[in-house]
Amino acid sequence: MITLQKSLTNLMQVLRLHEHRQNDPDFEKLGAIDVYYLEAIYQLKEPTIGMISKLLDQSTPNTNYHIKKLMRLNLIEKRLDDTDRRVTHLMVTEKYLKLLESDNEFWQRLENRLEDEVAPKDLAIFKRVLRQTIEIVSDESLDEF
Repeated sequence: MITLQKSLTNLMQVLRLHEHRQNDPDFEKLGAIDVYYLEAIYQLKEPTIGMISKLLDQSTPNTNYHIKKLMRLNLIEKRLDDTDRRVTHLMVTEKYLKLLESDNEFWQRLENRLEDEVAPKDLAIFKRVLRQTIEIVSDESLDEF
């Protein structure tokens, strides 16, 4: 029997493999940990460097190395906190958002196949459960800080 964890891991890996086939020169320069940083920064919406370091269980120097690399590739940027100028937030750039959106044809084909091959009631349940899963995982990640 396949566990939920195994199913989600399989889905994540298949999607990551697809992303690596995008053939974007900057995306090809990224290692697996760089992709984790990007995903975490995107999902947490302007986290601090400390939050990212803790979430990914990385040392501060290692985190700073990857942040500098992602900044050189213009995939993330830093922003000082409006109230506490000692705090730095990380955010993805328009370039990264465009990379995410660049494969609309793939996502449209996937959506079309799901609509063609999965019963409407099941697809509605899948979408609802997927939304709830994202919310729960996001809440869990934020609770750790």
